[in-house]
Amino acid sequence: MKNNKKTFVLVHAAWHGAWSFDKTKKKLEESDVKVITFDLPGHGKDKTEIKDISLAAYVQKVKDEILKLNEPVILVGHSLAGFVVSQVAEEIPDRIEKLVFIAAMIPYEGKTVFDIINADAESLLLQNLIFAEDKSWATVSEETLKNVVYNKASIEQITESAPNLVHQATQPFFETVETSANAFGLIDKTYIICENDKILSSTAQRNLIQQIGITKSLTLSTGHVPNVENPDALALAILNS
Repeated sequence: MKNNKKTFVLVHAAWHGAWSFDKTKKKLEESDVKVITFDLPGHGKDKTEIKDISLAAYVQKVKDEILKLNEPVILVGHSLAGFVVSQVAEEIPDRIEKLVFIAAMIPYEGKTVFDIINADAESLLLQNLIFAEDKSWATVSEETLKNVVYNKASIEQITESAPNLVHQATQPFFETVETSANAFGLIDKTYIICENDKILSSTAQRNLIQQIGITKSLTLSTGHVPNVENPDALALAILNS
């Protein structure tokens, strides 16, 4: 008998890990769908060294997880993972039923994640990053975490999440992804806009929607990390995507 249960693969953002989707995953599973989460290299419990982290390493990890499955998936990318899932979709389009972007950067016209954030006049991320001496990784202060990254989160949510954040390798922010009309371009897409985002402003998110030609979008009244700030609302948006 064919399994008609939908399978969602959730790919986490920079600094975060699979843990950031725990509550969203639990809520999704109440709707009798299958949900797959995992740590990208150098995140969560994965101890890959900073020097070995690249966009390609992220992409390979996602592909490996999807190719373990026997059915096409709804591939969900948060923030930086918008680039990751776009490349995955380009390489294995037959395994992707739909792409869902959550406050995500999406590649177009050879732009990098850095290019997209740098062009966003409303973003408060770059000027608040704290870099390693060799610029190989970046982190943020407690104040930036509270006021920029998790600007709509409760103190309890911030306190719970902060210890799980890792030093983020900078290399993936400067790498390009090339997509084509015959692979990535043919896949159904939905964008979940985070209206109070201070990392990638809602203005910049809507610009990406226009640039990519995404015809369906949903809006949440959260900051950049709805899976921490309001996981139930995010789960509902993903289900409605």
